[in-house]
Amino acid sequence: MQVYNLPQDLLPEADPSEVIIRRYESTQESVRNRLVLHYNMLNLLLDGRKTIVQAAGTTTVYQDEILLMASGNCLTSELLSDAGRFRSIIIYFSNAVLADFYVKHAAHLRPATASGAGQSLVTFAKDDFIRNCIESLRLLLDAPATLPAAIQRLKLEEVLLYLLHTAPAALSAFQLSSYPEPSALELRRVMETHVHQPVTIAELAFLCHMSVSTFQRKFAAIYGLSPQKWLLQQRMQRAATLLQGQQLPGEVYQQVGYESHSSFSEAFRKHFGVAPSAFKHQLLVS
Repeated sequence: MQVYNLPQDLLPEADPSEVIIRRYESTQESVRNRLVLHYNMLNLLLDGRKTIVQAAGTTTVYQDEILLMASGNCLTSELLSDAGRFRSIIIYFSNAVLADFYVKHAAHLRPATASGAGQSLVTFAKDDFIRNCIESLRLLLDAPATLPAAIQRLKLEEVLLYLLHTAPAALSAFQLSSYPEPSALELRRVMETHVHQPVTIAELAFLCHMSVSTFQRKFAAIYGLSPQKWLLQQRMQRAATLLQGQQLPGEVYQQVGYESHSSFSEAFRKHFGVAPSAFKHQLLVS
């Protein structure tokens, strides 16, 4: 699967700007595209729905929300609106710009709590002010003249200042990303966060900023198993637990990281020697 480097792949040539505003439109849905964000991103959603998978978890953002996301690796899926399109205005900005903003407005930032510190993705509900900001950006982007760098930075700061005024705790918790080398603890967090989601080994390695071979080697050193065997064990154990409760076989597969009932049934039969339906029946009659 192709890896997209943003915002570089959207630009006709190298752009040294610290703030870059672009519109994005699509009439094709996408599933788990691999993105490398070299800048932080303020995504002002206009139409459609976006799901983002990061090392720390999965978030779905709707068109009545906007999102602030730190640079780094992620997987994104886009679902079209009822009008058959996905649209957004995106503001890319460097860590230096965000650091300058934090320094300039330090008096208004709130100390982040232990549970809220270091957020790599924060969402905010749209209100009338945000909608007006989006409309002003649309008008600026529609103009024939190139948008000056000073105006692009000013529009970013306008939105950030408003978020600092209306949601200071959420904005204060947003982190600066520095692409750290994942520690053993961070690799374990990625695995245990996504164990019951339909994410491949290659995608998990991508979220950890590793090649597949490096990921498999480090994983085996931590868990003593290959990622494939560990995932299978974890998913089958959870599937058995769910079947022992009130869940039916057709309701289980999505909860343990499979995209189809047939692929789940095949894996379950190989692991336990019986189909999920037979396993459930044995529990009912015993």
